[in-house]
Amino acid sequence: MSRNTSTPKIAAALAATLLGLTACTTADAAPAPRAADTPRPGAAGLGDRLHPGLGNGGYDVRHYGLDLRFANDLKHYTATSTVQAHASQALSRFNLDLTGTTVREVTVNGHKARWSRSGEELRVTPAAALRRGQRFTVRVRVQAPVLDPQQVSKLDAGGAVGLFRDGSWIQDLNQPSGAHRIAALADHPAQKAPATISITAPSRLNSVANGELTATRRDGAYTTRRFESRQKLATELLQIGVGPFTVVHKKGPHGITLRYALPKDQARAIEPQLDKTVPKAIRFLEGHLGTGSFPLRTYGVYATPAGGSLETQSLATLSIDELTPEAFANNGTDAIVEHEISHEYFGNSVSPRRWSDTWLSEGHAVYYERLWERDAAGLEDSMRESYRAANAELRKEGPIAAPRLSAFKPRATAPYGWTAYEGGALALYALRQKVGEADFQRIERAWVREHRDGVAGTADFIRLAGRVTGRDLGPFLRSWLYAEKVPAMPGHPDWRS
Repeated sequence: MSRNTSTPKIAAALAATLLGLTACTTADAAPAPRAADTPRPGAAGLGDRLHPGLGNGGYDVRHYGLDLRFANDLKHYTATSTVQAHASQALSRFNLDLTGTTVREVTVNGHKARWSRSGEELRVTPAAALRRGQRFTVRVRVQAPVLDPQQVSKLDAGGAVGLFRDGSWIQDLNQPSGAHRIAALADHPAQKAPATISITAPSRLNSVANGELTATRRDGAYTTRRFESRQKLATELLQIGVGPFTVVHKKGPHGITLRYALPKDQARAIEPQLDKTVPKAIRFLEGHLGTGSFPLRTYGVYATPAGGSLETQSLATLSIDELTPEAFANNGTDAIVEHEISHEYFGNSVSPRRWSDTWLSEGHAVYYERLWERDAAGLEDSMRESYRAANAELRKEGPIAAPRLSAFKPRATAPYGWTAYEGGALALYALRQKVGEADFQRIERAWVREHRDGVAGTADFIRLAGRVTGRDLGPFLRSWLYAEKVPAMPGHPDWRS
């Protein structure tokens, strides 16, 4: 008890008085706006350590719409991108990623919006500020040339060139950041969303895109086809195809629809290789990752003169020359096909949270490609070769999960190097050696199941691996992923790098 027993009574009376005064003051005065409710510009990028300007802050993307119309000679196009989003803060202005195009019109919620350009950013100022939590739609119409091979060669884009044409063929190459050369988008995997793509092209040619064909309309000399990608699509995985090809549909495992966009004059020669390899590769991956686990209902291949061996979602892009009987027999094309199909799990369904997390995409694809090519003993030989080269490569590029931007020339190619591919596969093999085949498979199945149609990063993988196995794997995995010297390989103390 206090020495002055009247103190509690005085304190109580004073508190009551102050409470009454506060109540009167609050009732009489207008509430001050919270900082979160004060409109301000959204960030010009997501702050990714490798590509800080890609993606945009202040909103979450809910859906992409992309409507493209190509000129009769395929040399120019008009693109209208429609981005449906949810404001995560009150916005006076927000950005989209865009370069290499001429802007014709910008609207927000159907009203004309002011806009300006800065570097590879399109700054959009709506007629009225957007409230935090408000859903909004921004529509941007642009025009641009379709680059030819000579124009592509002059770009310092590291292969991320956007749309280009090769004769009567059109395709795109976007990894990691070419999509915003096509249209105004939030060009970062962390802002992936379902997409609707419409292509209007000369009727003498066919067209194809990610997702499933849902509508076709012919209007004289032009035909429009609409494709729906119900799974979330990262912009780097966008594919737009126009050309003299036919689309062949087949039934795959578990009722999966297989579609192949093949040159009309070579379709019969290419089909048998795909008929044999694609279903087999899907079954192979499901054998490791779970029966019925394949994340798509429609999967296919777009065969073009230029190719690219890219895992563009639901429609891998491969070179016509890679798909001939001779190439399958002599060049190991089946392993390339398997590599791209494995990306439907790793990279497409589970997309990297940040570009430094790309080892989770490419490392997994290389790991399962090596497993496809060889038995367990052959995988060990392959990993030993990677281990031997590891220290030199890590000194050159930096750690597997934290590559140095300065190591990539041009920088636009980051993070696609040894660390993401062979380094990532080597870290996964080390984990398998550490925990054993059974626990490794449990980790893999949990990863693709729990993060399906989402984004996840290195920290997420470390946490999941520990939870699934009931072991603290953080120190072990971080020693592999964040060092410039490889640790000892579990089970192989004789390996040297």
